[in-house]
Order: sequence, then structure tokens, then C-alpha cells
Amino acid sequence: MALQSRLFFIPNSVTAANIVVGFLSMLAAADGRFELAVYLLLCAILLDMSDGLLARKLQVTSKFGQEMDSLSDAMSFCAAPAFLVHQAILQPLRGVGVAITVGYVLAGVFRLARFNLISDEHEKARWTTGLPTPIAAGYLMVVVLMRDRVPVAGAVTVVLLMTMLMMSRWHLPELKGSGLVSRFLLIGMLTFFAVVIWPSWYTVGVWNGWNVVILLAARAEARRAAVSEASS
Repeated sequence: MALQSRLFFIPNSVTAANIVVGFLSMLAAADGRFELAVYLLLCAILLDMSDGLLARKLQVTSKFGQEMDSLSDAMSFCAAPAFLVHQAILQPLRGVGVAITVGYVLAGVFRLARFNLISDEHEKARWTTGLPTPIAAGYLMVVVLMRDRVPVAGAVTVVLLMTMLMMSRWHLPELKGSGLVSRFLLIGMLTFFAVVIWPSWYTVGVWNGWNVVILLAARAEARRAAVSEASS
């Protein structure tokens, strides 16, 4: 039991680090250090990918860990990117900019609450509803990095689109990180890193194109698994 308690602490410490990094990103954005804020959110994405994986590998998944994970997502992928894009781009819009970013935060929290109601803390589902908050945050991060080349109207469009996709009932395959999808995800992360390091329309285009490939591969794999289960 003592060993289990210590193992339980490991993934939850990673989740807590995610919350800290999200808050530090907000401090950096408040200070006008927008690139640093983006890099901190990139760290948050890596931490978010790690905590659940660690919990499953160590066999210490729990409802507590799931709730902690959602709280960290609310900080790092809802509040922090919304605050960042407001400070970097939408602040001149005054009340309109505030309303747009508040709407993004509420949509993200709604998506997280819905996810917790229908998910099992011990295993990942094959399908998920609505755009995951880390993906939405990634698009806001890219908009901030490209702010000198993206008009304010374009930034508003991206934020509103991410808001609607998180709120939607769009049925997406869960990216489990296994088999072919795992390899595609690795390449996808590399293309996202390329956008963060070398923000340009070219890298953004490659990243978005590869996102479509990942989505199609994950959907095909999920359908094959469903057919296999039905026939067995």
C-alpha cells in the first residue's frame, strides 16, 4: 500500500507541474513576454501527455487524478492561452476582445466537464466529443507566434472557431498513441515544434496537413477495432 501511494504521487506531481507552468505562462503574458508564454504552454502540453501515460503504466489511475488533470487543463489550455491571445492581439478590441476570450475559456471548461461525465478514469475511450483543449490551445499559441502576419480579424476567427469546436458534438477518434497512430502522432508533434521554432505559413501548412493525416489514420484504426470487436 505504501508503494502504491508513492507511485500515485508521481503522475499527480506531473499534473501539478502542468498547473504551475500554466500559471507561469500567464505571468509571462502579463509581462509582455509572449514567446516565453508560448514556450511554457508547450511544456504544459508535454506534461499533459505524460501524466496519464505514467498513471496507466504504473497502474495508479484514479478519479482524483482525472479531476486533477481536468483542473490543469482548465488552467493551461483554457485560461492561459485565452489570456495570452488577449494580451498579445485582442486587447485593443476592449470589451469585445474580453468577451471573445471569456467565451473560449467557458467553452473549454464545458468540454472538460462533459469529458469527465462520460469518461472512464481507468482507460481511454476510443472516441471523444468536441475538440480537445490542448489542440485548441495549440492553435491559439500559433496565432500569437504569427501575430505580425495574422490580422486581428483572423485571430478572432481562429479563437471563435476553436470555441465552437470545443463546444461541438463533433465525434473524434481518441488519439491513443498506439501502432501507426503513435508514429503519426510523433511526426505531428515534430511538425508542431517546427511551427513554434520557425513560425511561418509554410510550417503552419505542413502542421495542419499532417493533423488531417493523423485524424484520418486514427478514425480508420478506431473503425477497424470496432469491426474486430463486433465480429469476435
